[in-house]
Amino acid sequence: MKNFKLAALVILSLTAISEDGRLDRDPNDYKYTSLGIYAFDAKDDSGLEAKFSLSLPGPLYLVAEAKADGVNVDNETYDKFTKAMRIGAHVGIGDVLNSVSAGGVSLKLENFLDIFLELGIKATDIDSDINFSESDSQANVITGIRFGNANAWEGKIFVDFSKETEVVQQECPVNLICTAFETSQVTYVLDDETDQKFGFVATYNLNKKSAFTIETSTSKVLDSVIKIGYQINF
Repeated sequence: MKNFKLAALVILSLTAISEDGRLDRDPNDYKYTSLGIYAFDAKDDSGLEAKFSLSLPGPLYLVAEAKADGVNVDNETYDKFTKAMRIGAHVGIGDVLNSVSAGGVSLKLENFLDIFLELGIKATDIDSDINFSESDSQANVITGIRFGNANAWEGKIFVDFSKETEVVQQECPVNLICTAFETSQVTYVLDDETDQKFGFVATYNLNKKSAFTIETSTSKVLDSVIKIGYQINF
């Protein structure tokens, strides 16, 4: 409930401080072709991420991401590289609701927000200086909404579904005696359950070609992340 109240407050704040017409755009002219560079920080690691989005014919668009960060386990650092590619589709809420009529009554709502869905694949590689190297690929689904004013502040709320891979230190089974060497070994683990990351992105359009972004997200598996970045719009 606290998160929903916070999201509602952010939505109202973005709407209140938006500057209509500052960039001569329609308020819902959200850009789906862009290139962004981001720095992120979590509890035990930090890293960099690059993201490219390309608008395709109709409501479709393509997203490619690459992320590099470090993972700390038992005073050892492991390099984690994540790559993802997804195909997305977006539609204005007004287009959806206006296409539905009941009892001969048709709605005429503005597209005050976009609904989007992205489907694709995510690949993860983990390496270290102690001859440890593992990799895997998993399905990746992201869905959410975009809102706000494309002339100034925009907001995005999303949910990211995918299984996560982790490097964990081995534990000694109950009722067994393990050597220090055995318990110092690490294991590459793919979580059984699909992780759900809930996130919020605030974007300020500096001008027609560039924007500043700040993002926060929480996860059932990983630490909460704060991300800031610069985005070039095309």
